[in-house]
Amino acid sequence: MRYPADQKAETREKIIAEASRLFRDRGAEASGIGSVMKEIGLTKGGFYRHFDSRDHLYVEAIAKAFHDMGDNMVAVAKGAPKGHALQAIIERYLSMEHLQSARTGCVLAALASDIARQPAAVRRQVNRSREAYRDRLLPYLPGATDEEKAISFSLLFPSMAGVLMTARTLPDRQSQERMLAHAREFFVRSYVRPGG
Repeated sequence: MRYPADQKAETREKIIAEASRLFRDRGAEASGIGSVMKEIGLTKGGFYRHFDSRDHLYVEAIAKAFHDMGDNMVAVAKGAPKGHALQAIIERYLSMEHLQSARTGCVLAALASDIARQPAAVRRQVNRSREAYRDRLLPYLPGATDEEKAISFSLLFPSMAGVLMTARTLPDRQSQERMLAHAREFFVRSYVRPGG
């Protein structure tokens, strides 16, 4: 049975969105093609009408996760008082809300070790999505040039992802909150310049 192009595109976007959430929530290895398709009420056989391979879906799902996280962080920055955009980003990233929202949160905090195990071709494509995410956040980072700002990003965001990953392993909420609070204070003190 053939479907109209717009319905096929809509179904493809649903698959990508669900894979993006499931991969971050359960891990990519635990969320196979069958799991993703079942979540949106389709059969595994329909997958190949939309994607060439599991790797193709993986790359698209990770790209969506970076794009959505970029939307979130840019919205936080734009909603912050003038001169406090980066502080607002840090506080949102290292919040209990983000910690408890792996399914919709930072893909690095949820899947960095999984991404590292992917074939080089997949990692290259994922890195392009990470760079697009970085580029959207450059205006809010310290540095006189885009290169300096990119260096700030390459230190700040993976460090915050590591804190978030570690806080998720702690056995109780109080310990998690304490770790996030110390990290927020450290990163604000280290990266936020007075007046900007």
